[in-house]
Amino acid sequence: MIDIHPLSSFRPGLRLGIDLGGTCVKLALVDEHGRIRALKKLDTPPAPRAITPALRKILRSWVKRSLLGTGVGVAGDVNPVSGTVLFAPNLKWRNVPLKRYLRAAGVPEPIFFDNDATAAAWGAFHVELPGRSQNFVLLTLGTGVGGGLVLNGRLYHGATASAGELGHMVIDRNGPPCCCGSRGCLETYLGGNYLVAWVEGEMNRLGRKPPADLSPKTIAQRAAQGDKICLSAWRRAGEALGTALSNLINIFNPDTILLTGGVAAAAPLFLPHARRVVARNRFVSAPKVVRLRVSTNHRHLGVIGAALLVE
Repeated sequence: MIDIHPLSSFRPGLRLGIDLGGTCVKLALVDEHGRIRALKKLDTPPAPRAITPALRKILRSWVKRSLLGTGVGVAGDVNPVSGTVLFAPNLKWRNVPLKRYLRAAGVPEPIFFDNDATAAAWGAFHVELPGRSQNFVLLTLGTGVGGGLVLNGRLYHGATASAGELGHMVIDRNGPPCCCGSRGCLETYLGGNYLVAWVEGEMNRLGRKPPADLSPKTIAQRAAQGDKICLSAWRRAGEALGTALSNLINIFNPDTILLTGGVAAAAPLFLPHARRVVARNRFVSAPKVVRLRVSTNHRHLGVIGAALLVE
């Protein structure tokens, strides 16, 4: 576990944050108050080695400044000491020496690594829930589904620094196959790619041609207009989330569960279904105290948290 110190104890200056997700890479210069001073975004390259020239181009102007170091959040299981990505299902990366590639790109050292959702939890603790939560669970809802844990005021990593893979909690062992190799993971119901695939499949099954621009955002827009398939997609996602939340509440007894990421923007469409499942599965007092919130900083918590790993 890592103790979480207040922002007031952080060194003044800028640090580089890199949020390496399944769809895009965000880079930000973040100050000691957790404020973004500069932000860039690029598509995640399919080949790990391609990250080097892509970052070098952006960093050419940034590294002229005096930076305190670099924090990196990766969508997968990463060794925080060696900087090796052991397994990133949505990136299809295995045993990637990311630290070596980042050094070749000229990122400022020292370089610190963590899972992207754990980094987002680190950011949330400082910029969204400062002093308001000692036990919280963060769920990142994006291309995939990730998680981060703060327990008793400490960032929790587990025995091998891979704690918080909440998106791969099995909701239904006979459910859809997941990119991690299991079946029925929460991610297969609520991850952006799986949402799109499910809606496309239902449209094809019913003789409807799926639109070319289908995405979680357009699925939300169509659901708001009354599209039955899209409404069903969010109900299905919400019920799966409700099962996951029930388990998380019973296991960790958090005071707050925070939802973040692009898919969280559609929370009005799926959260009511999740709340009904939680109410149905509640156990004694735990669900009565938990606050279920949608992040107000859901777009950038990951890259802010990554930058603050430098501390």
